Parts: sequence; structure tokens; C-alpha cells
Amino acid sequence: MVKKRDIYRVFRGHGVPTRLYLGIKLRICPVRRVETSVPPQGKVVDLGCGSGLMAVLFMLGSERRQVVGFDLDPKKVQAARRLKDRWPTLEFHEADLIALHVPDAQAVTIVDVLYLIPYAQQEEILKRCFEALSPGGVLVLKDMDTRPRWKYAWNYFQETLAVKMLGFTLGSSFYFRSRDNYRRILEGLGFKVEIVPLDKHYWYPHILFLCRKP
Repeated sequence: MVKKRDIYRVFRGHGVPTRLYLGIKLRICPVRRVETSVPPQGKVVDLGCGSGLMAVLFMLGSERRQVVGFDLDPKKVQAARRLKDRWPTLEFHEADLIALHVPDAQAVTIVDVLYLIPYAQQEEILKRCFEALSPGGVLVLKDMDTRPRWKYAWNYFQETLAVKMLGFTLGSSFYFRSRDNYRRILEGLGFKVEIVPLDKHYWYPHILFLCRKP
């Protein structure tokens, strides 16, 4: 698993907002566990890449990966492009995921993004991910469960503060799904789904869906 100190070292010299977000994210979210679920080589498309945290994790975990990130926020994409000084092969593009044609890849990652996108558009994005993956490819979807209820309520409060009041993330409404709802949609698309709860030792209902394309 990638060490926190190595992540902090990469972002040294980046702006205060980026480093503030980094410190909070690493403390409250098991993103390093997400990295270990991604194949160690091949093309990885990161949807909702933000300032490039997941791209850094993927490259620190294995430089045999080719990472392409997409995000709606131009400021975050600009910040992520600074990472190309260390890894010139990284690509970051400004794009609306609702309209994006997902590039062909061995892996697609979506980490804490879909809850900001209306339900119908979520399903369309997941469908495009399935179509873009090569046979045997994997969609690594990290989101928040709706259970246990107290963790869901705490997360909802935190997201309201971060999104609607502080503006850390672009969005205006929340569209969370239960694990059973996600499973039904993902299996309906043709994925073989493994569900991994990641909420132990956290106040948040973190959950991971490992979705393999046959």
C-alpha cells in the first residue's frame, strides 16, 4: 500500500487548497485501499480526477500504469496538470462526465463522484464504462452506502458543508444509492460484482464495488 508520506511529498509546493483537501481526504477516506484494487499495469481512466490524488496513488503504486483523468472543475484540472512535471505520461482533461465518451481502458475508477450526478445520468455513465472496458477489465467504484444510518447521516452533513457551503466540490444536490441498488444496476449491465465494505474504523459508510467485465 502506498505510504502517506510519499503522497505528501508529491504534493509539496502545490497550493494551500489542494494540500488542505489532501490532508482531509487521507484522514477520512481509505483511498489507499482503492489503489490496491486497480490492475498494476495498463490504461486507467479516472473519472472525476479532481486535483490528481488518485492519479498520484496509481503512479506511486505502479509506474506501469497509464493514467488519464477527467474532471468538470477547470481549476482542479489545472492543478492536476502540475503532476506532469514528475510523470510526463499523465493526462488530465476538463470534461463533463455526463457527456463524456469514456476512452477504452483496462480499468476505470470513479471515487466519490457519482453521488453528485442525477440517477439517470449515473446509469448512463456506468453503461459507458462497461462498453469502454476491455474483456476482463475492471470498474473500481468507490462511493458511500446508505447504511448504517448514523454514518450515512454524518456523511450527508459533512457533504452539505463541503459542497454547498465551502464549495470544495462542484455540485448542488446529492444522489446516493444503497449497495443493493448499485449491485442491481451493475449486474444488469453485465458486470460481475464484488462488494467490499471499507467503513471499519471510519465514521463514514465507505463502500467499494469491484466490477469485472467478463
